[in-house]
Amino acid sequence: MDVTGELLQTIETYKLFEPGDRIVVAASGGPDSTALLHLLFLLSGSGGWQLAVAHANHGFRPSESAMEAEFVRRQAERLGLPLFYRELDVPGYLQRHGGNPQEAARRLRYDFLEEAARDWQAEKIALAHHADDQAETVLMRILRGTGISGLGGMSFVQDRGGLKLVRPLLRMQKNRLLRELERLNEDYMTDSSNARTKYTRNRIRLETLPFLSQHNPSVVQALNRLAHVAAADDDFLEGEARRKVAQMAREGPGEVRFSGQAFSGLHVALQRRFIKLILNYLFGTTENLDFAAVEQIRWGLLEEGAPNRRMTVSGRVYLDREYDAVRLGKSPASDGPRDYVYPLDAAPGQIALAEPGGRLEMAIGPAENMAAEAAYSCEARFDAEELVFPLQLRNRRPGDRMQVDGLNGSKKVKDIFIDDKVPRSRREHTPVVTDAGGAIIWIPGIRRAGAAKVTNQTKQIFRIRYSPPPDG
Repeated sequence: MDVTGELLQTIETYKLFEPGDRIVVAASGGPDSTALLHLLFLLSGSGGWQLAVAHANHGFRPSESAMEAEFVRRQAERLGLPLFYRELDVPGYLQRHGGNPQEAARRLRYDFLEEAARDWQAEKIALAHHADDQAETVLMRILRGTGISGLGGMSFVQDRGGLKLVRPLLRMQKNRLLRELERLNEDYMTDSSNARTKYTRNRIRLETLPFLSQHNPSVVQALNRLAHVAAADDDFLEGEARRKVAQMAREGPGEVRFSGQAFSGLHVALQRRFIKLILNYLFGTTENLDFAAVEQIRWGLLEEGAPNRRMTVSGRVYLDREYDAVRLGKSPASDGPRDYVYPLDAAPGQIALAEPGGRLEMAIGPAENMAAEAAYSCEARFDAEELVFPLQLRNRRPGDRMQVDGLNGSKKVKDIFIDDKVPRSRREHTPVVTDAGGAIIWIPGIRRAGAAKVTNQTKQIFRIRYSPPPDG
């Protein structure tokens, strides 16, 4: 089947476009979006669609960007299609909001596409992601550590603010698109930044996938099959979890209530999704509540021998369990003190701590670089390969003990505070850091355990730096 016929079959099978649709085609001037624009234009007559073109100038490569903008303008003019164009102020956005330049550009680009669609009264935005992009996405997520939802990769249709982002080329490999452009005698622009390996996706495309193809020449197809199967499984599990939430959960002011016993009877896959659905309801997103946070909530619900439990996770979620009655919410249920837990993954970053206040900074890097850094009083360095992640930063609790570096046996944290003459007013506000097994490995500014010590054999150092609040 030729490319046009396969695209038409995909559109009909997945009901991507309907007669009368107004579609904004995102066009960068590169081969992928150029192929998408011309293929949709060829099918628009029989499909009954109306097309417009949208081009965002990121300004990262001034001379190339100007040529790309002019190329897209001429393409739209030749096809007789309306053009929406915008120069994005990425530096200004970064100055106001911070973040990664590539992510900032992506956010601004999608905002522009959404505005263009609304201005043109379009229902759908067509994007040129193809099978190679899907393979890169799935592989990137695997390397970062993803669940089955992440393995599903990108979807054919994605809702965004009432509009639909449509990816008609998602099952088609790039080499077929290039051959089709050659057959159509259509030119395209080449983005020089795609050859720079400083970007993660580019390294995956230029280095990792070619290496993997030596072991499996069909690695792109294999990753796409994985995405296809995972997406179907994810859809089924999500539906099951939604049914369980509808059956078991009851909404309250700023919280959701359900039976702990009923929750414990769910399969672990449904337990995690059950929690994520509730968090998504409470916060509108789970973007800042990762797998470790979900697991901490799940452990709190399943822990035996503690029929009554109160805890805070990541400073945002509270869990109250009184025998079988469970409440999960985003604001304190009472003014009394609560346990808090912040999961810490093996990744660099900063966390603003609602409790106990202050900030936590984490870094990881080669020992030869980080060992030379100046140490701070509220800082600990560990052999990253000897730690068991995820770590946790939490409040001190009755009975806590620690294997202090240099001492045989363990010692009560309470006695450590007394021996170190830590003021009583400070003790309750001093957090502790534990490994995944619950062993305390560091009391910021006080003591560290003997675990995961940095030695001459250490290859990677994991550094934690705690900045207490001004009055801490």
